[in-house]
Amino acid sequence: MATNALLCALCDLRHLTTPSTHWCPECQEALCSNCNEHHSLSKSSRNHQVIPVSEYIDLPSRIANIDLFCTYHNEKYIQYCVKHECPICYKCIKEHGKCSELILLEELTHEVKSSEPFRDMEQCLTDVKMNINRIREDSKSNIDLIASKKKQIIEEMNRLKSQIVQHLDKLQEDLMKELDEVENKCCVNIASNISSVDDQDKEILQCNTEIENLKKYASDIQTFLGMKDLQQKITKHEKFIQSLIETKKLERVELEFINNATIQKFLSDDMRFGSITVKSFPSAGIELVRKKYRQAQISITDKNQSVHNVNLLFRQKLKTSCGSTRGGCATANGEFLFINYQMCTEKLVVVSAEGNIKYEIPLSKPYSSFDITCLDDKTVAVSTGESDDKTGIIILDLGTRVIKEFVALPSEPFGITFDGKSLICCCDKRIYI
Repeated sequence: MATNALLCALCDLRHLTTPSTHWCPECQEALCSNCNEHHSLSKSSRNHQVIPVSEYIDLPSRIANIDLFCTYHNEKYIQYCVKHECPICYKCIKEHGKCSELILLEELTHEVKSSEPFRDMEQCLTDVKMNINRIREDSKSNIDLIASKKKQIIEEMNRLKSQIVQHLDKLQEDLMKELDEVENKCCVNIASNISSVDDQDKEILQCNTEIENLKKYASDIQTFLGMKDLQQKITKHEKFIQSLIETKKLERVELEFINNATIQKFLSDDMRFGSITVKSFPSAGIELVRKKYRQAQISITDKNQSVHNVNLLFRQKLKTSCGSTRGGCATANGEFLFINYQMCTEKLVVVSAEGNIKYEIPLSKPYSSFDITCLDDKTVAVSTGESDDKTGIIILDLGTRVIKEFVALPSEPFGITFDGKSLICCCDKRIYI
């Protein structure tokens, strides 16, 4: 940006310090109110479009610093070299004499702000902004989804933990019942042995008493004859003891707890409650917006060409289910849309970029269909043409395949297009916008 933008350049040449009020982009000079009046009357500068100096100051520096004069010859740029993609002054023409195409800057920049490349640049910026907003909203939504999933995982872990605890409690309860049963059985058997031994002990004491009485009071003959009977009783007691040993009823019993190997593994250090994985997948809530195809970079060297100079190149042949194809257009994601205008079977046919029919949307009743144009990535406008019921424009959502709105028109609409801001529809003897 010029350092003297706030001071009048012409007054400065006269060694006067006068605040500037306007800026001439073509002269690249600041002007005060008096000099601006002379500037607007001068033959050489009366067609210059001056702007308030405040607006010039608001210009981005990279725009304000664009020099309109040749850096080599200090002459004003008048032409543009397509080959070298640079502006040139009249003195540079000698150096660019062999260049095939030189264009007057005046022709090239005529109504450039309303040109298709400029509008496309604005639309591209709008698309980028919209995509950024969608990415931001989708990312915020992803954070909320992660938090929600975390809550679900915690609830699932708590539920699993509760199930594990309940299952362990049940296993413990079953084992306690088994322990009680085993203890009772073992104790009953031992108690039975004790009872039998007690009975035998009483009989042995009786035998012992009889032996003592024999020794004290019986004669030798009585003792001899009584020994046989006592010996039989003692032998019986010995056999009883021997039977206890042989039947292993005298073996000691001990209870022992054996851990379940599965539970031991469950309690080991390498056992995990579960695992957390991260899965990536395309977002269903975001679809980048691109209003139109941009198959080549926007270049200010593009020139308006006559339709007579256009050479067509065959790219692809598409087959549709239309009996009478009228309107057609292409979406930003490469799909082709065709309108069938055959009576009683009016419909919209969507064909993929590979040439396969994806789906069809009937439009015969109570409407019809003649022509189509895209409003955005998911919305199209369809003119009804001649219709027995309703005539007008159908606003159709391709995502839900539902008619969002119907705009009734007083006459039958045929051709239709969208210029980025307004729908333009050709009806019988008039055009509606």
